[in-house]
Amino acid sequence: MRAQARVAAAVETALMRRWLGAASFAERERSIASVAAEQEIPAYAAQLEEEYRYDGVWELRCPGFLRIGQIAALPDRSLLAWVDRLSGLRLPKALAVVDEAPEFSSAWRIAAEVWTTQTLAEPDQDLLGLLAVEVWKRRRPDRPCLEVLLDEEFAAHVACLADAGRHLGRYLAFVRRVFPLLQGDSFDDATLGGESASHLVLCVARLAKLSLRAACTEPTQASDGMAEALRWYDRLPVRRGDLRGPFARILAEGLEALGRCDEAERLRRRAELRRAN
Repeated sequence: MRAQARVAAAVETALMRRWLGAASFAERERSIASVAAEQEIPAYAAQLEEEYRYDGVWELRCPGFLRIGQIAALPDRSLLAWVDRLSGLRLPKALAVVDEAPEFSSAWRIAAEVWTTQTLAEPDQDLLGLLAVEVWKRRRPDRPCLEVLLDEEFAAHVACLADAGRHLGRYLAFVRRVFPLLQGDSFDDATLGGESASHLVLCVARLAKLSLRAACTEPTQASDGMAEALRWYDRLPVRRGDLRGPFARILAEGLEALGRCDEAERLRRRAELRRAN
């Protein structure tokens, strides 16, 4: 408890210095939201990737970014005080918007599109998004927002990167449980949101790639994973032309690794026809 209190105090001090102009994130050339828009993925997914890049000692795209755990360390009073400072809505109204949003909505998007009524500096936009996610997590733990699902997906993905054979079942279980909850058998930009739909495409591509990695050590699980990826292949919208080709190639390579060369060839031909049309 004392350690958590120290972390909360340190985060609150850093935020206050930023707010009062005693410190800045001037070293940041980009915002999390801008990276997400470029990749056509949810902002929170870009946040998770940036934290992984930091832990992996990769080159950061957003130096000086705030971390999810830092915001989670804030006590309720401080958390809501920052929402009150940055949101363009009165605090009761801002909280009501979160409470009334449909399950699996994006809390970050609520912050960007509803809470924000005036121009904010890019670091403050990112901060408000993180605050909205944490507010939702605390107020509606039984009705998750999109970002809670992204937490689960990313954790499963990182586990599979360490040992695909051992953890593929975890990622497969996520896809089987979550995808039908979001939009049944039909996903489109109007109902789900463009960047969220694009991220689901990425999830299916990851499932196929992880199944390929597990094919030698866990062929049964790999076959199940590839079957699930193929099941969603035609149902998910691939709006970006640069994704369709690599997506089909990953699926075809997975099928070949499982000895299903005829299916792989048919998939490649179908992808070529789509590209030609």
